[in-house]
Amino acid sequence: MIDANANTFPDLVELDALRLTVIVDNEVDFMTSVPKALGLTTQAQRLFTDKRNLDKEKSKGLTAEQAGSEARDTDSKDGAIRTIAFDFGDVCCGAHGLSILVTGIKGDIEHRMLFDTGPQPANFLENAKRLEIEFEKIEVIVLSHWHVDHSGGMMAAVDKIREARHGLSPVVVDLHPDRPDQRGVCLTKPGDGPPELAEYVAWGKDPSFEGLEKAGAKVAKNVLAHTICEGFFGVSGVIPRRTSYETGIPNHARWSDDNKTWSLEPEIMDERYVVARVKSKGIVVLTGCSHAGVTNVCQDAKMAFQQPQLHQYPDRQENNNELFFVVGGFHLAGGSVETRIKETVRDMQEINPLFMAPGHCSGWRAKAALEQAMPGRVISLGVGSDFFIAPEDSSSA
Repeated sequence: MIDANANTFPDLVELDALRLTVIVDNEVDFMTSVPKALGLTTQAQRLFTDKRNLDKEKSKGLTAEQAGSEARDTDSKDGAIRTIAFDFGDVCCGAHGLSILVTGIKGDIEHRMLFDTGPQPANFLENAKRLEIEFEKIEVIVLSHWHVDHSGGMMAAVDKIREARHGLSPVVVDLHPDRPDQRGVCLTKPGDGPPELAEYVAWGKDPSFEGLEKAGAKVAKNVLAHTICEGFFGVSGVIPRRTSYETGIPNHARWSDDNKTWSLEPEIMDERYVVARVKSKGIVVLTGCSHAGVTNVCQDAKMAFQQPQLHQYPDRQENNNELFFVVGGFHLAGGSVETRIKETVRDMQEINPLFMAPGHCSGWRAKAALEQAMPGRVISLGVGSDFFIAPEDSSSA
């Protein structure tokens, strides 16, 4: 079926590999097992094998080559011992927000973009330091939507990238032009008449266009679907609302500086998702919070690659148009949206993504329900996770 409202990405490049490095997420989980197809290396695993962490006092009988290798020698009476000094202070910390570094690889070409920046600078910068993020290679920052738990670290990210790039082209910050003065939630319960006191919680202001430009970024305002980084990644426009049950966030509100008043804004229409397409794997979708509904997000992304009548995709493989991995916030935590879990699970079974990593605002109830209905497909997102998605004959970079 052709849908004229669907987002399309006619010039999206098919990648040889895709790497997702989670800089900010609510959860810290480096223990839960993950299918090999997702090529996961946790930050803790890297700390286990990093030769810099060799404990010399507890290691013996090692040659220089053995000490520097990633092989682990078992203890024996006369054998060599290699002991890693693991410091929990080196592990990334969780925070209520999301930030994922996305690296696309095709041949000998790489492009990197940053999807959201978490709620505040300190957490973003510290985790980025612990993950040894190469800021000089980040070309674009994409903000999924105007909420501070996704934009709070943006000014710090722009500053860090500007310093690291040493006069190279400025980082592009890809934004929806409808920036609110401020957003928050209404705490007042609805009643028969107007409340005596309407209570709101304000979340603070997002970075301004002017502030980002002053910090050295090139601001790109986009309403429609488009690609970035030479077609490596697609950024959606408005996410069509098709389901009957995904009706936004009922108590979400928007502040107006001009009118000095709050107004309810259940539909966050500025939210966008990001897609990439990997050879022999399929479509990877990154969603910030899925305020439009994760079903709507996935339906739209899937439809974008099943409408050849609208656009020509000359390199498309017919078996490479399904959803391989859906990553990010599913926004199914909280009393007003947990009622949608049953319908969401039903429809996600129909959409049939191979794997899902519901993080940030997804909530444990939704994760448990999805795992029960689709066993083995639900992955912990987990701050510090590094997913390397590539054909089976490719090796991790």
